[in-house]
Amino acid sequence: MARNIVHILDIGSKSIKALAAERKDDTGIHILGAALVPTEGVRRGMVNNPDSLSRKIKMAVLEVERFSGIPFKEAFLTFGTPALGASKVRARIAVAQASGEIGTYDVERVLAQARPSSRDLQNREILDTFGLNYAVDSEMIMRDPLGMKGENLEAEVLFVTSLLKPLHEMVSVVEEAGVSVNDVIPAPLASARAILTPRQREAGALALDIGAETVDLAVMEENLPYSVAVFSLGGAHITNDIALGFQVDLDSAEEIKTTTKLPEENTKARNKFQHIVEARLEDMFELIENHLKKIGRQGLLPGGVVLAGGSAKIVGIDEFSKNILRLPSSKGRYVDLDTGHRLQDPVWATAVGAALLVLDKETGSAKSIKSTSILRQKISAWLRSLIP
Repeated sequence: MARNIVHILDIGSKSIKALAAERKDDTGIHILGAALVPTEGVRRGMVNNPDSLSRKIKMAVLEVERFSGIPFKEAFLTFGTPALGASKVRARIAVAQASGEIGTYDVERVLAQARPSSRDLQNREILDTFGLNYAVDSEMIMRDPLGMKGENLEAEVLFVTSLLKPLHEMVSVVEEAGVSVNDVIPAPLASARAILTPRQREAGALALDIGAETVDLAVMEENLPYSVAVFSLGGAHITNDIALGFQVDLDSAEEIKTTTKLPEENTKARNKFQHIVEARLEDMFELIENHLKKIGRQGLLPGGVVLAGGSAKIVGIDEFSKNILRLPSSKGRYVDLDTGHRLQDPVWATAVGAALLVLDKETGSAKSIKSTSILRQKISAWLRSLIP
């Protein structure tokens, strides 16, 4: 039997995570090889030095190949930058069959009807599409409408999109490094898959992946994304403030941030540290709270908040989240990965989640309804246009 192996590239502002994984059982995965390499040439998740980034990608790929013994020639690429966004659209069609029975054709038509126009999509690309809910003759139904009868079918559809230029620049660098991009996965959705339990995804929960320069946010309800966003603020801002406040180098500041081992153990130093960290976290969680207000989910997520990313290691950040957002908050643990594996570190959430999403799709348990081939064709056409 052929092995079902997937390769993932997660390119963050601080580090590149690359891995090879295969399905362990019906839900879990087994990591065959993994590499974490410091990033060069990326700012807020977007390319600013292609040559430096390409060199680092090659290093990560070679390390995974060395550990796994499997060629790393193609991969699924995660993408999480402020260029990412989401929009909801409602659409309505008349059911095609004279009998009124709703079939696959009707569902496809209503989703196509909801698709934003080319004018609305100017400079943007659809990465993922989700049918959130449906109505038959104005009567709301929460699940699949197939087989129901009625005259009209309505749908509310979530489109996850990205600005074209930063997306294509990232894909181009990966391809230049010798890795063919199979598909692009929105980073917030990948993190949510890794750290939210099925019960949390069903009841309603917020996955927060706090990276070096960005915060990836995904609100999940009924096992579907309700909202997706990325903010230009991250743990590096806290590290920089600690370095300035305590006059230490950045590596020492990073250690202080996650261990609270201060240069001087006294009340004054501890109060100073607390003030620095809380000031930045207040800025960060104010953005998050405002987003929850905007989408009508402030204080209304029974599954709570689950934190991932390097800055999830900040001591007390879960309590801070609980106090500000008034929701149960915890640090994420991967739900479908062997316990004790070094990838349990929260910085791996996006890469691990991306592998799970890909394998979900191959087993038919994924909820996304996008056409991978269309995106791949567009990326390939764009890359060909760059060749003289």
